[in-house]
Amino acid sequence: MKSPPQAGGHGAGQSLGQGLGQVAGLDALRFAAAGLVMLYHLACTSWLVPSSEAAALLATPVAYPGLLPLSAAGWIGVPIFFVISGFVIAYTAASAAPGRFLENRFLRLMPCAWFCASLSFVLALGFAPEGATELLGRYLRTLVLFPAPRWIDGVYWTLGIEISFYAFVFALLAIGRADRLEPAVAALGLASALAWCLAASPLLPGLDVLISTRIAKLLLVTHGCEFALGVVFWAAAGGGWTGRRLLVAGLCLAGSLCQIGYDARFTRNSLGLDPTALTPLLVPVAIYLGFLGLFLLSVRFNAALLRGLGRGAPALRALGLSTYPLYLLHTFVGVLAMRAALALGTDPAMGLTLGIAASVAAALAVSGWIEPGLRAALRRRIDRHLRPRLGLLGPAAAPSTSRTPA
Repeated sequence: MKSPPQAGGHGAGQSLGQGLGQVAGLDALRFAAAGLVMLYHLACTSWLVPSSEAAALLATPVAYPGLLPLSAAGWIGVPIFFVISGFVIAYTAASAAPGRFLENRFLRLMPCAWFCASLSFVLALGFAPEGATELLGRYLRTLVLFPAPRWIDGVYWTLGIEISFYAFVFALLAIGRADRLEPAVAALGLASALAWCLAASPLLPGLDVLISTRIAKLLLVTHGCEFALGVVFWAAAGGGWTGRRLLVAGLCLAGSLCQIGYDARFTRNSLGLDPTALTPLLVPVAIYLGFLGLFLLSVRFNAALLRGLGRGAPALRALGLSTYPLYLLHTFVGVLAMRAALALGTDPAMGLTLGIAASVAAALAVSGWIEPGLRAALRRRIDRHLRPRLGLLGPAAAPSTSRTPA
């Protein structure tokens, strides 16, 4: 997510990394993406999907039909996350040693996941209908981010895909080919896009189901086109838009829209909505395209945005950093806050508002106080015990004041 730079080369990454710093629009967009996923679970699956975790935790369903055109499309926040991840990982990997990249990704991913999974486990013991043995098994699988379900909360399904992408990038760094990051991920994205375009045609019926399986997701076939879009955006931010980048972005976008179309039809059926309704198909596409446009504009005019925000930039950065715990905690914290509010007699709208507020407050507490302490403690242990023994991670990192995307 960085002289004339070469396409996808190390120079482009360095230029961007030195000049961009905090991407204010990116912080806002990823918080909005997490908000969409939260709305999908709290105001949609909690009453339309009885088998969902949200419905089980709420116990007594409360309908929000007025929000359905938006809440039923909230799942689109996940493809948005994958585009953002492509940008951010390219940004951070462009000038990183392999060991440092691996360490930073581990420290960014795991301490928060461990804490949030532990909190969800404790809440599940008190409120989820499953027995303690079943919940313990899910919890242990979550602690190691086991690639196959079930986890303590279904939202952890995306983390295995993120790790697959990290592994792909790490492999490039390990063989000394950071300069090939853009073309390598572009090839991955084009393969994914080709699969989805073929699946959308009548040539290979059933291909869409095949490339939506868990193994296809972990192999980056399903969402590779979205990661590639983020990497191309990163490369273009540092080196400008070339004809090749426009072509790759256009093809990956076509594949991504085919993938989103499949998920939109699947979700429409899963929610029991009118099978002829177009709104569940069009709204996610409109949100996604709007996001991509705002993403490009926010990178292009980042300096002006930061000047306009002034002292408000750190607050927006705090929201951006809260996105990860918000994504991991909103089902348990949000739904149980709704349940408590509704039990006290509040109306459904107020119950939903309180559920959202509790989720955001919990996420800000984790990202602002709990996660940094856990990460620092874990880094000290790595520096003291693991680094001297293995010598794989490079010298200990100096304390950072960087505002680059996490």
